[in-house]
Amino acid sequence: MGFLDKLLKNTDGAAAVETALVASVLGFVGLGVIDYGLAFGRSMELANAARTGMQYAMVRKPVDEDYTAILDAVSAASPNAYADSNRAITAVLYCECPDGSASDCVSEVGEDLTCDDGSRRAAYLDITVAEDYSLIFGYPGLDDTLSLSQTVTLRLN
Repeated sequence: MGFLDKLLKNTDGAAAVETALVASVLGFVGLGVIDYGLAFGRSMELANAARTGMQYAMVRKPVDEDYTAILDAVSAASPNAYADSNRAITAVLYCECPDGSASDCVSEVGEDLTCDDGSRRAAYLDITVAEDYSLIFGYPGLDDTLSLSQTVTLRLN
């Protein structure tokens, strides 16, 4: 029996090799779960910040389309030094009639606030918090950043 035959039939250390292969795959999957779990947690923080802005707007309704206090409340609710540079916080006021048609929200003095069918138009405020989240590790075939965005809608009247 030659040296090569003995080497091929020898099973010493096979369990260690198999364990190393399986552990590396499980480690890679585990890191991915942790990385995407952190991104999901950040998305929940953005949702909470948007809800904070909504609560602020419920107490202090925007006047003359000045949303700076609301946007400041959202920014303060989600502090993150890294995210401040790539976070976008927006507030949009829009009005709708009950039939779903858009209506102008600006009312002139003496202007009627009703829709064509006589019903009262509703004013809504959308608060959106968006951020590009950088993953800790790079994954083959996937982007290194995730675009996270959360929007809440508040009916003002």
